[in-house]
Amino acid sequence: MKILKQSPLLKEYFDKQVHQKVTAKRQAVNENWGGGILGAVGAGLFQFEQMKNKIKGEIGENLVSMLAISLPEHWIMLKNALIPTTKGKLTEIDLLLIGEPGVFLIEVKTWKGSWTAYRDNWKRREGTKWIPIENSPTQQSLYHQKMFQQWLNYSLSGFNRDLVVAPVIFPVAKWLAKWLKAKECSVPVCHGLAELRQLLTHKENQLTLEQIQQIATLIVELKIPFFPIPKKPLKKPAPILRKRD
Repeated sequence: MKILKQSPLLKEYFDKQVHQKVTAKRQAVNENWGGGILGAVGAGLFQFEQMKNKIKGEIGENLVSMLAISLPEHWIMLKNALIPTTKGKLTEIDLLLIGEPGVFLIEVKTWKGSWTAYRDNWKRREGTKWIPIENSPTQQSLYHQKMFQQWLNYSLSGFNRDLVVAPVIFPVAKWLAKWLKAKECSVPVCHGLAELRQLLTHKENQLTLEQIQQIATLIVELKIPFFPIPKKPLKKPAPILRKRD
């Protein structure tokens, strides 16, 4: 397994975007709590929750990374990979793996409690009720899948449409999730590392070693400024793999 990194400037650019969003949300919490001392308390609790979620996320990503390291040496991994979108912004992939079976954009979740999903509509259990949540992880992964596939087809040609898979994995569901069930979602939902490994290793091979390297190079060489991928549907790519001018 080869571990690659993108430009630090790209990461810095993205972190500034995230910081602006978090600052705006913290300010909104402060105002919702009435400002003053109460507002400061609310903003502090919000900041604490953000830090806690970040730590939990990093633990989950490290667990999945340990699994990925056991894959063949010609596989490639990028942690917190950044790719462009049709909106001219960047979106972040927790773990991005490239091997002969294809490209895997892995969304890692370390949620506690009980969860259910049907056709990308997720709910969490609070007492005896199931409460819908706004941020569907499978919809998020589907978005990543579409953006990456469009960017790949725009930048390089000769790849199948089903090359990119964007699973959501709950690596510690056995210990943290009291109940977890997902049916008919747009992307695979893995309840642990064993399910993810099966997904990675039992898919039919589609890429050569040269193609693996070409896709990895495309990701690593993304720089600021970058051009947003087109919103219009792309024509079917030619069967010949080549770099666009």
